[in-house]
Amino acid sequence: MPKTLTPEPIDQVKKREGNMPSPEHDKLTAMGARWFKKNGFPVVTTEIWAAGSRERPDVLGFRSMCSGVIEVKVSLSDFRADRLKPERVSGGLGNYRFYLCPEGLIRPEDLPARWGLLYAKGRSVVPVVSPPGNLWPGVPRNALEEDLAAEWLPFLHRPDLDAERAALFSIARRLS
Repeated sequence: MPKTLTPEPIDQVKKREGNMPSPEHDKLTAMGARWFKKNGFPVVTTEIWAAGSRERPDVLGFRSMCSGVIEVKVSLSDFRADRLKPERVSGGLGNYRFYLCPEGLIRPEDLPARWGLLYAKGRSVVPVVSPPGNLWPGVPRNALEEDLAAEWLPFLHRPDLDAERAALFSIARRLS
């Protein structure tokens, strides 16, 4: 009788690979999830690992028209290594992408193009580099939408839709 393969729990994979997050990383991840919720993302998950995608965002959120990713960084070496990942160059998850770190760890001038920056200050998440307001438009489909989203376009990424679909499927599977 063939063996049934079940996915290895993410904590076991991280432990095996030596990538267990620190308590500070866990705290900032929870803060990032709350920040997305407060900004109108009704579907938010942390540390998701979807089949077919090598990306494992710390926080992934969905609104009806867009998606967002928060990568938590508690060391500069982790931030520098993150920039080399293939999904940071093209594709990847999230129309909007942010780094969340302790205040001052990452400087705005060190950000990759189109990324936002959030600082953890005490129990609050403070946007440092971010689009204005709470519009969160998706990819514009016409000139009017482009005009409405003009201040957001410098932050907008075109995500890998197959990877996003796989992530949504993983979230739905957890709920059923």
